[in-house]
Amino acid sequence: MDPVLSSVRLTVREAVHTLSSSEDGGCIFSTLEFLKRYLGETENPALPAEQEEFARLHFSALLRCLVSKLSPDWLGLLPDGQLEELWASFFLEGPADQAFLVLMEALEDTPGPSFRLMKMARLLARFLKAGRMAAVMEGQCRQQAELAFPLLQEALLVRVVGLPDRLANCLQHENLAEFFPQRYYPLLGEEAVRVLQAVVDSLRGGLDCSVSFVSQVVGKACVYGRQKEILGVLVPRLTALTRGSCLWQRVCWRLVECVPDRAMEAVLTGLVETAPGPHTLSRLLGNLVLKSKKARFVMTQKLLFLQYRHSTPALQSLLGYLAVDSQRRPLLVQALKELMETWGSSSAIRHAPLDQQRYVSRAVLICLAHLADAELQDSRDELLASLMAGVKCRLDSSLPAVRRLGMIVAEEGASWQPQRIQRSGWLLLLPPHPGF
Repeated sequence: MDPVLSSVRLTVREAVHTLSSSEDGGCIFSTLEFLKRYLGETENPALPAEQEEFARLHFSALLRCLVSKLSPDWLGLLPDGQLEELWASFFLEGPADQAFLVLMEALEDTPGPSFRLMKMARLLARFLKAGRMAAVMEGQCRQQAELAFPLLQEALLVRVVGLPDRLANCLQHENLAEFFPQRYYPLLGEEAVRVLQAVVDSLRGGLDCSVSFVSQVVGKACVYGRQKEILGVLVPRLTALTRGSCLWQRVCWRLVECVPDRAMEAVLTGLVETAPGPHTLSRLLGNLVLKSKKARFVMTQKLLFLQYRHSTPALQSLLGYLAVDSQRRPLLVQALKELMETWGSSSAIRHAPLDQQRYVSRAVLICLAHLADAELQDSRDELLASLMAGVKCRLDSSLPAVRRLGMIVAEEGASWQPQRIQRSGWLLLLPPHPGF
């Protein structure tokens, strides 16, 4: 047995015994002070090998011991909160992932309301305020693939993203404002940006890093319906950081590429709604639609044909994203063909809600505004046939709004002149008149 590792194990075992049995405040204080050398926070830190073994094998057990001793009498063994501050420092300065998991585990297992429950809740609030959530995520980003622990990552992921719900169940009426979703998820977005900055700095220094864990956090938060809170922070920051920086753009592309397929729709929907325009969306996504079948389905099918609640600016961002890069423009042509086929379908006209018909009509005009006549030449006859079929069915409708919709698209689409559509066709893209 390695004598260095053996000495660490024996030291921690003796310290845990002292902490568990002693009622001497001075003895407990000196024991904790000695253990801090394994965190590297003292003038005489332990050897790197000792610190590594302490963090890997003994730190969580020590934290659980500290949680078990938490009581008014134990903290009162020394005056002026000395023992409490030293107790808290292990959670705030040690390995962040283990400290976070032990805190969450203790909060969920402690019946409340109680002194211990609220002390740990306030400590977790300090943990978040100190920026330790960024350390939790950054630690996973720096893990080498062969050394990563999938079960640990999954446990962290579930608790990092689900923290507001879990603590609402634990604390109920005693819940702290820091754990409310409207405050927590923007904080999580800020911490994600800090982690991405650390990744960029590492890459500039020639070190390997992964953004996979951050991708999973963002994806799961969006699946939970928190796109507005987390992407509302992420997108403006990444918009500024990717402007003029190829490295930041590549990191953002990788961030979205690593989002699990089950979360891709939620993330892309949030990005389309939040990004301020197609050029920003292009910087954030790159050629994702050419690399990921799931992303292509979401961007060219789901958001165009199966959903129709998105605003006109979001629709412009989506179709503009396909238009701004020559490699993606064939997807825009294909989208227009399918949109026109739907627009000209008599069955769709009879059965689709009017809002959906307006949505498809807006998408048709936006596509036409982006495409040059040469790009439409091969499909001209097919598109005109769909256009005329849709116009005929709409003019035969008994609903004035449907007839007017047919006339507007016919007037703008028949000329196939993008400049003209850009000048006058946007009438259709504005919020519709009540009679439209």
